[in-house]
Amino acid sequence: MKKELELYEVLFLMHPNFTENDVAEKIQFYQNFLMGKGSKVMTQNQGRRILAYPINKFEAANFVQMVFLGNGQLIKNFNSTVKRDESILRHITTKLNQSLV
Repeated sequence: MKKELELYEVLFLMHPNFTENDVAEKIQFYQNFLMGKGSKVMTQNQGRRILAYPINKFEAANFVQMVFLGNGQLIKNFNSTVKRDESILRHITTKLNQSLV
């Protein structure tokens, strides 16, 4: 049975004290993680933004958006890795509607 790849999006809120280089290294880490599992990845660094409410006592965060191809097993592995990363304040992974593809 073939596992079909579907389109997913993840939005990260990263530690606000990260330098541009730190953010770029973290983005590269997650891109390499996904591509190592056979995914194709598009990334947009949206920069540092003020939060609507404090998260872990931080008033701002670095926002990064990734769109990638994956399946249930990849999402499970990816979310498990992200949850263990203390530099990620919050993240949300959503499956994009097929009509967008």
